[in-house]
Amino acid sequence: MFKRLNEYFAFTKNEQKVFLFLSVVFLSGVAIKIYKTYVIPPEAPRFDYAQSDSVFLERSKSVNADSAAVPGAEIIRTVNVNTATKSELMMLPGIGEATAERILLYREEQGKFKKPADLKNIKGIGDKKFEKLKPYIEVQ
Repeated sequence: MFKRLNEYFAFTKNEQKVFLFLSVVFLSGVAIKIYKTYVIPPEAPRFDYAQSDSVFLERSKSVNADSAAVPGAEIIRTVNVNTATKSELMMLPGIGEATAERILLYREEQGKFKKPADLKNIKGIGDKKFEKLKPYIEVQ
């Protein structure tokens, strides 16, 4: 049969190999599909994640309300950027060590912040980051 196909299509040796490979792959796929359909028992019922998600949500709310449930967690309070230390600044969302150092350096060079929006003058604090920081900062 393979010789007839070869005479009809006039395949080269490489084309014969590719045709044979593709045929084997196709037939293997058909065999796997038949096996999955008729031999393997139907799937077990799927797990309902909605219940575990609701439990997770409730636990998250209780952890945020009482941070003592998680060791090392601290509630973020408002921070006065004119008197805050480096570690206090690093507790703010989105503020890492480098940005905290820039804030301290700016405060030393330029003087105290007059309004919260002055933080935008610091490299690394743009409009988006400032909007995240706004509820947690104060200037006195």
